[in-house]
Amino acid sequence: RPELPCFDPRIQPGVGLGYALAPGGPRYDALEHDLDFDPVAGLGYSFPEARRIGAEPAPAGVLDEERGRRTARLLRLWSGLDALNLCVFASSPTRPLTIDRLTALVTAVLGAAFTLEDLLAAGQLRLDEMRAYAAREGGGPGVLPARMHDEPITEGRHRGAVLDRAAFARASAAFHAELGWPDISR
Repeated sequence: RPELPCFDPRIQPGVGLGYALAPGGPRYDALEHDLDFDPVAGLGYSFPEARRIGAEPAPAGVLDEERGRRTARLLRLWSGLDALNLCVFASSPTRPLTIDRLTALVTAVLGAAFTLEDLLAAGQLRLDEMRAYAAREGGGPGVLPARMHDEPITEGRHRGAVLDRAAFARASAAFHAELGWPDISR
């Protein structure tokens, strides 16, 4: 029975997309969590930074095509940070190292202008290379354990939550399209 990292994707479907689709495998720290961008319970101060990469606030439990695109955009950002060896736990969009501070830091180190677009391009390249490596080495199928779709949460305020398979497939297709990848999960 395969297990997952410490955050249940039935509550945060973007995290579930990351577990299933990120080429580095199921890591809880590959992208920001859905709860951070919930309009009610989220970190409102981070919404302007998130918007800079096209990640608009949305209720944490909603699983739709926009969740797929948002997840891909957040994954691309943190992949860029990883490519530059910048700590994701100090960085944008939810922490003090903002995009402007990040790009100024890298510009100072390089001695040449470094932009948000450069950061996202580095993240995309890293993801593309990781995906190619995973495919070459027989990487995972891009799915979650069936119980995430079939077994509802049994207790607490999220009781009954499951990931709808059709919605997950649509969000997965949007995720792949955002990153320019063919959707091989079908």
